[in-house]
Amino acid sequence: MRSSSARRAPRLAALAPLAALALIAGCSSMSQQPTQDLDEYLAQQQATKGKWKEAAFVMPTKAPQDADLVSFPTLPNATLDYSIDAKSVQVTDDGVVRYVAVIRSKQGARNVLYEGMHCASFESRLYATGRPDGTWVSARNSEWRPIRPYGATAYQGILYRDYLCRDKTPLGTASEIVQNLRYPKTDPNYR
Repeated sequence: MRSSSARRAPRLAALAPLAALALIAGCSSMSQQPTQDLDEYLAQQQATKGKWKEAAFVMPTKAPQDADLVSFPTLPNATLDYSIDAKSVQVTDDGVVRYVAVIRSKQGARNVLYEGMHCASFESRLYATGRPDGTWVSARNSEWRPIRPYGATAYQGILYRDYLCRDKTPLGTASEIVQNLRYPKTDPNYR
């Protein structure tokens, strides 16, 4: 009588090529997304090169209050709560939307960030971080960087796509953006 492992060997050998194909397909699809984002970013950078100048901005003077925070959904498996301070949202003539983001863990840790999003170039900038005592510290390397809609900054991609920008321009005035954060609209023409 043949052992059970000897009987399974031909079946497992037949499944090995299928498993290899699935692995290759999975790896190739994962590597395409960042490349597309990078290609889009580089094309936008080339198009706006030398044409854009950032407007002056004012740093926040106080910490956001919990009553002013508007939470927004991110990824289905997110373990953090993401919100925007409704009173901090600003839209300037240079096409930048500035806001204070508050990221909270279920254990009570809290990150407070003063950021800007340049809709035309698909970039974000960290201006300052908030301290527990309500003061602000300017970011050391505050420069415009491509939005990475995955990983720790996935919330920026969601903000760009769903709440702050549309067709490479701000979605509206500051009050319209806050209204959209509070009561999101579904656009049938948006993918």
